[in-house]
Amino acid sequence: MNIRIVTLCLLLTTLYASAQYNNNYGALRNNGVPQTNDSKPTAAQIEKEKNAQIAKIMDKLKTDLTLDDLQMIAIKNEILTSNKNTDILMKKEDISEEDKSKELKAIQEKTEKNILSYLNTSQKEKFQVLKEERAVGKNDKKKRKDKNNEKEVE
Repeated sequence: MNIRIVTLCLLLTTLYASAQYNNNYGALRNNGVPQTNDSKPTAAQIEKEKNAQIAKIMDKLKTDLTLDDLQMIAIKNEILTSNKNTDILMKKEDISEEDKSKELKAIQEKTEKNILSYLNTSQKEKFQVLKEERAVGKNDKKKRKDKNNEKEVE
């Protein structure tokens, strides 16, 4: 009889723990954010995220540079082409990281050159200012990250 009680308690404890960590009881563990069991996003999720990022970039460019509709379409197509070329490059396994870096830089320069060809003089100046602000922002993030890494080492 004692063995039955112990077995029953063990079984119930296992079921309870499983329910907490694998089912809906444990789905909202991190501040109410649902977690999925998928470790890799699907192609559709990746595409949706890329489109959202491009839309965000285009909204910022449209407001900051006062782009017209034709410029919006042309620049968006340039950014899409650049993203496609970057994806293709990153998937190539037969190229060294150094060569990939050089090719990425070339893609970025070509994209910037093409975007600048669609802008008038005042828009070009504003674009350069945006580019510099973005570079400063990246450097600030890098410096903060480096400081955090130094603190962790100490």
